[in-house]
Amino acid sequence: MTPDLPPALAERLPALRSAAHAEPLGLYLHIPFCLDRCTYCSFATTRDRSLQPETTARLLQQVRAWGAALERPAVDTLYLGGGTPSLLSAAEMADLTAALRESFDLSPLTEATFEANPGTVDLAWLRQARDLGWDRVSLGVQALDDVLLARLGRIHGAAQALEALDLAERAGFRRRSADLMVGIPGQSLSKVVDDARTLAATGLDHLSVYLLDLDKACPLRAEIDAGRLALPSEDEVADVFEALQAELPSLGLAPYEISNYALPGGESIHNTRYWERRPYLGLGPSAASQMGAFRWTETSVIPAWAEGRGALEFQELDPAEALAELPLLGLRLHRGVDWGALHRKAEGLNLRPLTDGWEARLRAFAREGLVLWEGDRVRLTARGMLMSNGILQMFV
Repeated sequence: MTPDLPPALAERLPALRSAAHAEPLGLYLHIPFCLDRCTYCSFATTRDRSLQPETTARLLQQVRAWGAALERPAVDTLYLGGGTPSLLSAAEMADLTAALRESFDLSPLTEATFEANPGTVDLAWLRQARDLGWDRVSLGVQALDDVLLARLGRIHGAAQALEALDLAERAGFRRRSADLMVGIPGQSLSKVVDDARTLAATGLDHLSVYLLDLDKACPLRAEIDAGRLALPSEDEVADVFEALQAELPSLGLAPYEISNYALPGGESIHNTRYWERRPYLGLGPSAASQMGAFRWTETSVIPAWAEGRGALEFQELDPAEALAELPLLGLRLHRGVDWGALHRKAEGLNLRPLTDGWEARLRAFAREGLVLWEGDRVRLTARGMLMSNGILQMFV
């Protein structure tokens, strides 16, 4: 059985197999269904639950087909994202888990995460997911303020978010993560810090702190453009991030990436593979994959994906593009990049002038206190993290 590959991928299937067996893969599955659409959302999601049986059936088919096409490669991280994966029925969750175990070698599995909306989980569903082998849950809390949550179009309230974290712990999840959003209209600095303290007190081992992103059209963007709501200023947002940088380590949550904090050992292994530019396979509408020099993204049109139609975006990176992604992604991590190893890789590709040029610019940023060199390793300082977009632009 082979998946519905466009010519660009079908022609390269031997190379994809080779890349898939060079090291364990990460496997991402996109579940596009939601009970309601958040006012800031621009992801590939739908409230049309009538599409769920067909979409889930094709996801099962694709899991089996790709497992066969890549000759059952090893997978060490699983991630169900969305959308709202916690809207899968108990039977759908069991079928999907069984298909993954049949189609891929999960013997090296170190982490199996699913995202959940606090307004969609109950103890029985969570216990079944834990019994199936899923060991990490990521809850979309966003805020612990009912006014702000309503403004974002979230279906849960603050009390329900905290209850969901408690239910996950009672269901046996020792690894629990929550999302906290910064930059919401009407949000105060003190409330964000208070929310972070409250979430940390639940004993979770991971907190993701995201800036509200309204680059694409969405209802909240329209409200702001019409002047009915106002975003916090850049300085106000920077103050919030600086306050969290100072506060969260005192709560035991150390920064390991620009937007992510964790207890020791609580880092997201799956997400870290993206920043380390390690291989992953993505299945489902809008899902992205990367193996070796190849990258592709599934169509975001959900009915088309479910029916096996829709254009797939394919890209083959040249050596310079692939090399640039190592510091572009790696400098997001607090441990930074092994620049000596990057130089050696560049020399093997006859691209040493490229890394020399980057180093000269990073040395200049170091003189401004934005970058820190520690021997052959380079990383962003706390202030550099706040200004990372401008620094990382050199690699794009």
